[in-house]
Amino acid sequence: MPPLASSLHYHSGVIRAPLVALVLAVVAAAGCSLAGRTFGTYVDDQTITAAIKVALARKEASTLTRVNVDTFSGTVYLSGEVPTPILKSDAEIVAWKTKGVAQVVNDLAVRRDHTEAVAGASPLLGPPSGLVERIPGIVRLDPAPRGAGAVAYDRAGNVVATVYVRPMREVVQSGFETSGPMVRPIDHVSVYGMPAEAGMPEAQMYIVFWHVSAADAAALR
Repeated sequence: MPPLASSLHYHSGVIRAPLVALVLAVVAAAGCSLAGRTFGTYVDDQTITAAIKVALARKEASTLTRVNVDTFSGTVYLSGEVPTPILKSDAEIVAWKTKGVAQVVNDLAVRRDHTEAVAGASPLLGPPSGLVERIPGIVRLDPAPRGAGAVAYDRAGNVVATVYVRPMREVVQSGFETSGPMVRPIDHVSVYGMPAEAGMPEAQMYIVFWHVSAADAAALR
């Protein structure tokens, strides 16, 4: 654990006294600029920001200089530049897992050279051709553990959906359940069938949990 994070106590979503003291010190140094919030809300926002920064430092120390975290009335704003879409996604997950967070706005930019590489890469979930033909704006699907969902990215490196692939027979007979709780909020769900002749031994079903609006998802087609 990085030295900065080791002196702060953050466990299971509970903020310990030293972290609260740090937040109060920040408030005093900032001249208590509440920007229309109550003092209590301001302290809560600063506590959330500090907790996210500590969690990011624990995950990867370099994010301290790459990711800017601001919180206003429970909404977390992430900005800055990261080298990979994975780090952008991980930062958002860290924010969502922090106690007190109501919404996350992920404005992190993926470094241009990496974004271009992702845009030119073939998706990694196989065989992906049918889904890519239906939704060409999805340019990458990160591989997932067996049975889990794959994270889908657009050309800008933004996470737009979580995709599950199941045999159609299995879904029809037994229904479908995700392998675990969904970290990102779900806007809507799309289901696509894939015939066996598409290179698979039997017909498959793609269940797409969209993390963007229906309008943004439609723009990817």
